[in-house]
Amino acid sequence: MATSILSKFAPKKSFGKSGGSGLRPDIQGLRAFAVTVVILDHMVGWPSGGFVGVDIFFVISGFVITASLLREHAKTGHISFTGFYRRRIKRILPASTLTLLITVAAAYFLFGQGRFLSTAFDGLWAFLFSANWNFAAAGTDYFQAAGPVSPLQHFWSLAVEEQFYFVWPWLLLGILLLAVRTGREDYARKMGALGIVIICAASFAWAMLESTSAPTSAYFSTISRAWELGVGALLAFLAPYASRIPFTARRFVAWTGLIGMLASLFIISSKSVFPAPTGLLPVLSAALFIFAGTAASEHPGLQPFTNPVSRYLGDISYSLYLWHFPVIIFAESLVPERNLAFYLSVAAIILAVSAYAYHLVEDPIRKSTWLDPKARVRDKQPMRDSYKLTALSLLAVTSLAVSGLALSQPAQVPEASITLPVPTASENVDASTAAGALAVEIRAALTATEWPAFDPPIGNMANQRVPQWTENGCLDVTAGNLDKCVYGSADAAKTAVVMGDSIATSWLPAVIGALEPAGYRIQALTKQACPVAWAKVFPSQNSSTPYDACTAHQAWAAETVKGMNPDLIILSDSALSLKRLVSNAEGPAAGDEWSTAYGAALDSLPPSSQVITLVTPPGAKNMQECYTPLSSPSDCSGSITREWETLKTTEAAATTAKGKTFIDTKDWFCLEGTCPSFAGNRAIYADAGHLTGIFSAELAPVVAEAFTKAGVPGL
Repeated sequence: MATSILSKFAPKKSFGKSGGSGLRPDIQGLRAFAVTVVILDHMVGWPSGGFVGVDIFFVISGFVITASLLREHAKTGHISFTGFYRRRIKRILPASTLTLLITVAAAYFLFGQGRFLSTAFDGLWAFLFSANWNFAAAGTDYFQAAGPVSPLQHFWSLAVEEQFYFVWPWLLLGILLLAVRTGREDYARKMGALGIVIICAASFAWAMLESTSAPTSAYFSTISRAWELGVGALLAFLAPYASRIPFTARRFVAWTGLIGMLASLFIISSKSVFPAPTGLLPVLSAALFIFAGTAASEHPGLQPFTNPVSRYLGDISYSLYLWHFPVIIFAESLVPERNLAFYLSVAAIILAVSAYAYHLVEDPIRKSTWLDPKARVRDKQPMRDSYKLTALSLLAVTSLAVSGLALSQPAQVPEASITLPVPTASENVDASTAAGALAVEIRAALTATEWPAFDPPIGNMANQRVPQWTENGCLDVTAGNLDKCVYGSADAAKTAVVMGDSIATSWLPAVIGALEPAGYRIQALTKQACPVAWAKVFPSQNSSTPYDACTAHQAWAAETVKGMNPDLIILSDSALSLKRLVSNAEGPAAGDEWSTAYGAALDSLPPSSQVITLVTPPGAKNMQECYTPLSSPSDCSGSITREWETLKTTEAAATTAKGKTFIDTKDWFCLEGTCPSFAGNRAIYADAGHLTGIFSAELAPVVAEAFTKAGVPGL
């Protein structure tokens, strides 16, 4: 009974021809489309919604895998779990393991120690198909990570799929058993579809909740993504209905789906609420596209998807997905220039590496007798001529590339002839002052041709953040930890308060070092991503929900500082906040809004307190990204950004207009608009903008000089 009923609505294996592969050409073309937009998004950041290619992959996967399981159940009356997982291992594990091993090995040679260790750790999680939870736990913002991007970050989607398929065959078997017991074909099909709908609805409801309350977790969560694979699974159950659709209607359905997918690439962006509800557009559009080609003898005008090139890219799409991200990340760390030649070269490397990985590893192992106890031993299978030719071509290409690199290398300069820059004072710098001595180090760093011996070494730079960052939770000061975020003697005669976001937190060692010897007690009132200016902001550049917690903190901090009535108030915040305005204002409009909001914040402070605005450091490139065995100091230097200039101009005008003191810190970090990532043998930044604990502490004499000029009492 089970076989007779289910065989009537189990999807057939293939429709149309695809070079004898038994795969639907339209789905292979859809795979090519999905992987192409993902690669474009990761490589050039266009189109804005290119990341939805992963969601399209989820729908394809849910359909193909479920259809395969339905066919097996229709044929045998059961589902072989050992056979299913054996096929998944052969399909997924060898190719992914090769990518992981080579990526980690390359990271050892191309990255600094800290980033290599981080990559190796990510590789372990990826191998265990848990990369999504690793990145979610680390708080990684997929669209804009604060630290260096892992070359293995894209493995999160593979983890989601495999976690889903660890559970899905068992759920499907339960649904089928319930459906078969009815003995009625139509009712059985409806019951099966209803079961999947319930699962999808529950997952989608959770995704809706998590996409607004915890967007990073939602992006990586298997629970929040299960509905996308479930939609594909539902298609497999609905396959018999597709045969009733006439060809003209199929054409309309297919092109409706295609238009929807194309629209999603430009309508959706990193600021969209994702994966729900915004993910509905690409997911349902992909479902329409697949449904239109189900049970069809020909494909309705989809030559862009069914031509040989698209089908081949679809064949190697798994390898393309595995290899594209490591290639992009490694290329960006080695080549600072971004031009057309760079992108074309990266695309060519991705295609070549993926093609070889497919033909030499992925496809042969997938078709081999490995893990198949009923098949002949592999030793008796002759090596195919196509495999030999592919291997020989790889050897030839590799030899030519290595020879070309060797011939293009410039003559090595004898070590004895290398002259390191000697720090000297410029004509306009008084090296006897703390600021002047620092300017000499900045000049030396900008003219250096080799990296110094860093102390401490450039490892995991997160460990070099100022201690107040994690100490007692003082990155986010609240009424609960207020008394723990105070520094200096309890008997100090004077009190200073530091207000602002994480940039203000990173100033704390410098401020404490400058003020504590002068008899001050320093109270932190900071909150990450929450600026001084009373402007409505998002918590991140990719959020669509206003940062209400920041607004509440600003009001609480204003009342708290009024109650304290301190002698000195120091303000500082990040220039990146200008990119997070809820109003989406840009350019002069953003500057005007910021100036008004900053003035409102100044008005909220006690009139008897001396107020100093300490403008944020201009920043440089992230050392964990640009510091490699092959890089040079200039590769990590930064430049003054438009946002920094806008912040400085508006805050300076607002501060002086209120009769307060503004301190421009640019000359502490930059020379003629260029800003090094280190000074002497110390890294300046723990990332791209926050000071390291050591460098911030060493700025204390410089800050003390500036405060003395500002007339701060006791200095």
